[in-house]
Amino acid sequence: MDLFNINYVRAAVTLVSFITFGGIVVWALSKRNKAAFDEAAMLPFLAEPEHSGPAATVAPTKEI
Repeated sequence: MDLFNINYVRAAVTLVSFITFGGIVVWALSKRNKAAFDEAAMLPFLAEPEHSGPAATVAPTKEI
């Protein structure tokens, strides 16, 4: 029996990936992170733009 058979490596990577995915799901859905995620979700709506962006400073071009 070969210890480094490619199928064993594939199975180990699959198992580690599944455990990592499960950990991320548990972390994302935990109640302790809800307040931080709610605050982060509102950031685009709370931020005031400091300027109108570089497009407003460009002079219009003449069409041919």
